[in-house]
Amino acid sequence: MKPIQPQEFSYRFPDKVFGHVPGAHSGTALGSGDRFAGFADLFDYPDPRRLDVRASLRTNIADSALGNQERWLVRRYQQRSSITLWLLSDLSRSMSVSSVSNERVARLAHMIAHSSIRFGDRFAMAGFDAIWRKDVSVMPTRQRSMPAVAAEKIINATPPTAPGAEGLFDAADLISSKRAIVFLASDFCCDIDLVDRTLRKLAHYTVVPIVWQHDEVDHLPSHAGWTETRDSETGKRHSVWIRPGIKKRWQQQLDDHFEKLTACFMRYRVKPLFVSGEVTPQQLTQYFSAMKKS
Repeated sequence: MKPIQPQEFSYRFPDKVFGHVPGAHSGTALGSGDRFAGFADLFDYPDPRRLDVRASLRTNIADSALGNQERWLVRRYQQRSSITLWLLSDLSRSMSVSSVSNERVARLAHMIAHSSIRFGDRFAMAGFDAIWRKDVSVMPTRQRSMPAVAAEKIINATPPTAPGAEGLFDAADLISSKRAIVFLASDFCCDIDLVDRTLRKLAHYTVVPIVWQHDEVDHLPSHAGWTETRDSETGKRHSVWIRPGIKKRWQQQLDDHFEKLTACFMRYRVKPLFVSGEVTPQQLTQYFSAMKKS
């Protein structure tokens, strides 16, 4: 795989962040920031650099009629805080045999890690297939070399030893950050109940599902005849007599699956990002821009 060129997208956490670590998102703690949070007495917060003479004079003139002592007021600001960007990356067999390759997932990991560290946030990752993949996991960090490290872990990941994506539920247990954006990258060719249980566990986080769509049905021959198919999870091959009715039925089953998946996302007020190829910085920037407007 060629070296990945750094790519960056813009994002903002939709809510205020409670934390004392400086970052790029609106916070609730008082400190150095750009959002005015009111006045305080100079003797309570001795910072002469933020002394507001006009506000102090207005207050003293108003209080002089009441016989109160003079007060000197300083401005207080809300500090911007940092969050953690988590990537839960699907490495199951259905991903490896479809149009989604580990290289595409690696480039996505590189882009999320690069963007988060540039914004002053932390990046973390957990891979999964039938189990939680400890070898493809990274705990929250601001390490500058992490984009390349995360991409390398995904590229060098050993193939799944069993079918399925049940490791997603266990991978979600790793997320312990108080405030986080969780990117859930998968083709979601799994049981809807697994997705539902995972979203329930992640309900107090901002979840961004990145859904890679399969198009294998469109590639089947349109005329009747024998063709060989391969199960995306078990890897078993089957010879099938393709008829227009079978192709139509398979396409309908695929459409029904994604309708149920979309309904599952809507129950948890989660907006998915459907992609069919590379995930671009423009797509993610537009996604977060639409989230902010809504």
